[in-house]
Order: sequence, then structure tokens, then C-alpha cells
Amino acid sequence: MKKILVTGASGFVGSRVVAGMKDGFELLTPSHGAFDITSASSVDEYIKRHRPEAILHLAAISNTWYCQQHPDESYRINVRGVENIAGAAARHGAKFVFFSSDQVYNGNCENGPLSEDIAVAPENHYGCHKLQAEDRAMQLCEDCVVLRATWMYDIPREGMPTHNNFVTNMRSAIEQQVPLAFATREYRGITSIDEVVRNIPHTFALPGGVYNFGAENRLNTYETASAYFDMLQCGIEKEKIVVPDYDRFPEHERNISISMKKATEASGGVIRFSDTLTGLRLFAEHHFL
Repeated sequence: MKKILVTGASGFVGSRVVAGMKDGFELLTPSHGAFDITSASSVDEYIKRHRPEAILHLAAISNTWYCQQHPDESYRINVRGVENIAGAAARHGAKFVFFSSDQVYNGNCENGPLSEDIAVAPENHYGCHKLQAEDRAMQLCEDCVVLRATWMYDIPREGMPTHNNFVTNMRSAIEQQVPLAFATREYRGITSIDEVVRNIPHTFALPGGVYNFGAENRLNTYETASAYFDMLQCGIEKEKIVVPDYDRFPEHERNISISMKKATEASGGVIRFSDTLTGLRLFAEHHFL
């Protein structure tokens, strides 16, 4: 694959993907005006005219709180937008890869890393809409690759947007010496954007299907934060910054931790991520220590 259409190229993930792939690929990065994902005709006309070999769909509303407050807008962007691109990709012979989310697992009660073949029942609009988008994409484009991405982190970079993430939240708390509460009843992978960017080119060769995509993690979020704080060696008492939250998720533990077995095996071992703590340690050594 050489000519790739990237949606959401100005976003947190998209801007970093473009920077990481621009030297090896011909990237199409249209503006919203040139490629309106909510318009089937706009999508079809652009793909028909430019004939990308592959489409990497990253444009989405990813703020779960916002989606919960604006479900119609979330559906229009996160479901109908995917439908429009998947249909056009199938008609014009483009490989379609798009980002879903580990939030599709947020209603599951199973323990341990979750595989793609378990039944899911997400509990918020964002997770529900991502799951609906997965189903529609697979119906419309059977060779589609769905990537259930985890929470990602990075430092601020010039010319690229940065939202609050695990690393920036921790750094801010340490610098300002204010406590941060982390759930003891939550399990989730947290992934370096650098590893995401490195693995994305290999996803175009995956057989159609749904794949987890990110770092595995067997620790709860409080344990993860505690271990990461120790790595930073900042000379502040940990208990003043990293605080356990025992009350969040009272109905059942929130487990959205993933297993990467399927994608790693399907790619012949090429697609690999560090586990969450290893990734955080490597990131800290490179950027902070």
C-alpha cells in the first residue's frame, strides 16, 4: 500500500500518524470541506476521484462525556461516518482500516485480558456507537480491519494537538503537587502513541476482522499509576500525588484490558506492543529521565 487516505489527520492520533508515515507513503489528508464523512456523496466522490489504495479512518468524536451528552452528533460522526466510508471503500476497492475503541468492553464483567470473540455490551453512547460502527463496517466491507484502540498518551509536540492523557495528567499533578485519584476497580491498557504509529502500517496487511490494538495490562489503574510514579523518581512522597479511589465503578469492576494475541498472530508476529508498564518505562526514559 502506497497511496493512503487518512481521515482526522489534524487530530491527536492523525497528526502523529501523518508525521510518522509521510516519508514512506503518499498520504491524502483532505480537509473536512473536501471530505465530509457525514455525506455519502462527498465521501464517494473523493475516493472515486483520488483512488487511494487504502483508507485509514481516524476521524471521530472520542470524548466519551461529550458523546454521552450529544448522542445524535456522536451517532452521526461515529456510526454514519464509518458507514459512508466503508461503503465507498468496498465500491472502489480500497482497503479500509478504522479505529474503534476498547470502550466496547466497558460493560463486560469477565476478568483478565479480553479477546475479540467475547460478547460485548457497552454501557455508554460512545461504546455503543463504536460497536454499531464495527458491525456496519463489516457488513458493508467484508475485508475491513477494525482496530479496538486503547487509551493513548504522548507529550505535547509542536504543531500537533495534545489532549489530557495519562502521562500529561501525571506530570501536571507532580509539577503542581496536587493529588490525583486512580480507580482500584478499573483495568485497562494504556499505550504510547509512538508504538501505535509504528504498528499502523502493518494493519493494512491484516485479513478483514476485528482486532485489539494496544498495550496489554494486568494491573488496575491505581497500581499502574503507582508504578509509573516510582519510575519518574521525582523526590515527592507518592501518597501525596497518587491516591486510590475505591468507590468508582461500584456496580462491577470495569475491565477493558485487552489481549493482543489475535493481531500478533495474524501479522506473523509483526504487530507487537510493549505491555503498559514497559511502554511507560521506555517513554519515561526517552522523554523525562
